[in-house]
Amino acid sequence: MTNFILSEDDKVINLLETDPCSLQGPHAADSDYHVLLFNTSYDCYQQFSIKNKDKLLALYNEVFFLKCSNSLKNIFQLLDDIEKIPVTSGSTLFVVSDSSLFSSSNNEQLSTALSRLKIWQLQSNITVYFCIYDVRHNKSLASTLLAHSNQVESVSFVSTSDETNYHYTLLFAHTKQGIMTNADYYFDANQKTYTPIEDKAYLRNLSITDTINDNRDILTLASLLRENEIPPAQFRFFETPEEILEASITNKKATIVFPCVSYEAIEGISRLAYQLRTSCGLELKIIIRELIQCISYFDERLLLDSGVNLIVPAEVSFSHFVSQTLAIQNQVYVDQLPDKYEDLLSLRPRYSYSGQSDITLFTQHVKSLISQQMSLKIDFALIRLNILPSQDITECASLCKLRRDGDLLATGDSVIYVFLSAIRANDIGDVLNGIFHLKVSELFSSYDVFINPVDIIEELTNATTPHLNKSFKTKPTRWYTSKPLPSHKTTTRTYAKRVPLERKSQRVLP
Repeated sequence: MTNFILSEDDKVINLLETDPCSLQGPHAADSDYHVLLFNTSYDCYQQFSIKNKDKLLALYNEVFFLKCSNSLKNIFQLLDDIEKIPVTSGSTLFVVSDSSLFSSSNNEQLSTALSRLKIWQLQSNITVYFCIYDVRHNKSLASTLLAHSNQVESVSFVSTSDETNYHYTLLFAHTKQGIMTNADYYFDANQKTYTPIEDKAYLRNLSITDTINDNRDILTLASLLRENEIPPAQFRFFETPEEILEASITNKKATIVFPCVSYEAIEGISRLAYQLRTSCGLELKIIIRELIQCISYFDERLLLDSGVNLIVPAEVSFSHFVSQTLAIQNQVYVDQLPDKYEDLLSLRPRYSYSGQSDITLFTQHVKSLISQQMSLKIDFALIRLNILPSQDITECASLCKLRRDGDLLATGDSVIYVFLSAIRANDIGDVLNGIFHLKVSELFSSYDVFINPVDIIEELTNATTPHLNKSFKTKPTRWYTSKPLPSHKTTTRTYAKRVPLERKSQRVLP
C-alpha cells in the first residue's frame, strides 16, 4: 500500500540525505533495494538546498528525474511515469514531490489514483513512499489522506528540531499488530534511532496497584447538601475550606467536593482548587457541585484549568451526582497547570456592567460587552421577551433576578430585553426559567433570541429610535415567533427565525 510522509518544507529532503530508510519510520520494515523518483527535473534538483547532492544520489540503487523542467501537477501523469520505472520486486520507491500534486482540484481524482496505484503495487510487490514537502500551502492534505485510510498504509509528519534531530508524528499506520494512531517520536539522525515521546511521563510513576487502591474518602463542606439529601458513608464533612486543605495533605488520593452557590464564589473556589492541585498532586479528585445555576461555560474553563476534574450542574439530582463522584475514582489529572494562578485570571473576562438600566444605557453597555467578548471568543445572546397584554412590564422586570456579573436587563415598549454574557445557545431556555421567580410562560407570550452581533445592534437600534420602531412594527413576522416560552416542566425552546436582510452596507460594531 501507499505511505505518505509530510513536511513543512524541503527539509524532508535533507532527511533523505541522511539515510533513505529513516523516512519509513519505526513501524515499517526495511528493504534491500531503494529507488528514488524526483517529481522535477535534474536542473530543478540542483537548486535545492542540499549540501551533498552527489552523496544523496549514491545512497539509492537507482535515481530518476522527470524530463520536463517543472514538476507534474496531475497525479495520473505521475502514475504513468511510476509504472514505467523498471523496479524489481520487493523494492521501496521514494517519490519526492511538493503538495501541489494533491491540491484541492485533484481531490476528486485522488481516490481513483490511489486505487490504481494499489493495484500496481500488489502486482509488482513494491512499497511506495510519497515524500510531500511544503504542506503549509495545502493544510487540508492530512485530513484528505486520512479519509483514504483504506487505500493508504500510513501518513506521517516530519519536522526538524535541530540539525540532527527530527520530530516524527505518525498520524496512522497499518501494522501487523493493528492500527497505530497519533504516535510521536524523536528521530536522531546520527544514531538513526526513534525515541517515543511520552507527554504524560508522570503516569509511568504510577503502578496498577496505586490506582486500584485509590482512596474513596470524599471530603466536602456541610453546605453541600440540600434539604432531605442523605449522603453515603464515605462523605466526610468539614466546616471550612482550610480544614479540607489540611486533611487532603495526608490524603492525596481522596475526592474533594466544593459547593458553588454564587458567581462571586467561583474565583475563590478556583484558587482553592489550584492550591490543592499544586500541593497534593495529580491523583487528587476535585469536583464542583453547582447548587444554584451560576457557572457559565467560560467559568467552567477557568475551573477546569485550575485543576478541577468534574463540574456537576445544578439540575443534576443528588443520586446522579453521587454516581458521577464514584465514576471518576482512579482518575489522574492530565492537564498542565500554569506556574502562577494569576495567569489563569487573564482567561476570565472582567465585566464593568450588570443589573438593570434604561434602554439607552443598556444599549451602550451591550455594545461594550460585545466588543470585549468577541475578542475573547465568548458566545453571548440578546433576548427580547414579549409580555402578555394583561401584565405590567415594571412588575415583570422586578421578578427577574440576574445573578451573574455581565448580565443586563432593560425595558422597552411592551418588551423586556435581557443580555446574557458567556452563554451557550442551548442553555438560554434553562437560564430564563432560572432568573424569573414565576414561570416565564405565565409572564410572556413568546421570546426572540439574537446571537449575531449585527442583529443585536440592529434590534437595539430599532428599540431606541422611534421612527425605526414604527417601520419595524409593520413587519412583525420578521422576528416574531408564536411559540410560547418553556415552563419549568418542559425543555422546549424557541429561537428567532430570521429572514436574511438586504443591507446597502454591512453594520459593524462602533
